[in-house]
Amino acid sequence: MFLNHIVVSLIILAVTIVVTLFLKKGIDIIFAGVKKKIVKERTLAKTRTIRALLKNIIDFILFFIAILVILSNWGFNIIPILTGAGILGLAISFGSQTLIKDLISGFLIIAEDQFDIGDRIKTGNFEGEVYLLTLRLTILKDAKGNLIYIPNSQITSVIRYKKVRQTILP
Repeated sequence: MFLNHIVVSLIILAVTIVVTLFLKKGIDIIFAGVKKKIVKERTLAKTRTIRALLKNIIDFILFFIAILVILSNWGFNIIPILTGAGILGLAISFGSQTLIKDLISGFLIIAEDQFDIGDRIKTGNFEGEVYLLTLRLTILKDAKGNLIYIPNSQITSVIRYKKVRQTILP
């Protein structure tokens, strides 16, 4: 009986490791294809970050499931663990509402080409040159060189100023 539990636990761990390696290799293949198309170093750094984050998520989820299956195999009641995980997930989802709004707003700003890095804009009481634009926030640099961090969900209207051409005199 005891030996049977150990063998089943080791098989579950082995299958989890194989599946994890398979999924991680798939992510590497996908990102290798994306890497060939990327020119900017900053964008390449972001893809490396996303790839590492996806791999960590895969590790966490699969090993969490494996631990639950192993505990169940040994006769532990996993219902309280699942209930606690559900409550924690609900708390996280309530806490991340603003983050989700920021990400959706950022995606729409980029997709609709409302403004780009280097554009001079005014949103609310803030005005400056767009220094950095991410899915979560927009960073403006004002006339004094101060950086203004604005979550994208707080950007409700934008004035994008015309670019003035500078002519170089001979």
